[in-house]
Amino acid sequence: MGAAFDTPMWLCYFPEMNRQSSGFAKLPEGFITLGVRMLLLIAMAGCGSNPASRTAQAGQSAMEAEAYKSKIEVSKVGLAKGENYLGSDVFYVEGSLKNMGTRVVQRVEITFLFKDSLKQVVLKESRKALEYKGGRGLDADKSTRFQVAFDHLPKEWNYVLPDLEVSQVTLKE
Repeated sequence: MGAAFDTPMWLCYFPEMNRQSSGFAKLPEGFITLGVRMLLLIAMAGCGSNPASRTAQAGQSAMEAEAYKSKIEVSKVGLAKGENYLGSDVFYVEGSLKNMGTRVVQRVEITFLFKDSLKQVVLKESRKALEYKGGRGLDADKSTRFQVAFDHLPKEWNYVLPDLEVSQVTLKE
């Protein structure tokens, strides 16, 4: 047993508080230890129903989304220039995304490759081009427009439309 802590009488507001035990202090240590162990067992049993199957499902979903990238068609891509509210130049890459597969797509991320006059990449940046919230999404064989703004592009950029590649797709479960 550990050392007992006795509260000095001058700290007690009420005389009956002194040396009065209640609640858990009256229980033997064995009951408390057993109770804690039982709670830990229940928590561990409830949290991990089958981690191997969840990992396999997540891996399968990731592989399916990776393969689905080729079923997203990017077309009608253009470049527009505008100004933000501070007067700085903003370049917009606009285009169309078409779902050529059979699943519903909730999110598409595109990697933009900006190049210099020597065709070397001066900026490689991935941005969200499409995102649906809730239960909606881009249905199979449907198209939608996208627009992505860039306000801090390198001076070395050749002002030519960047190369685009679909870098990530999220499918509706």
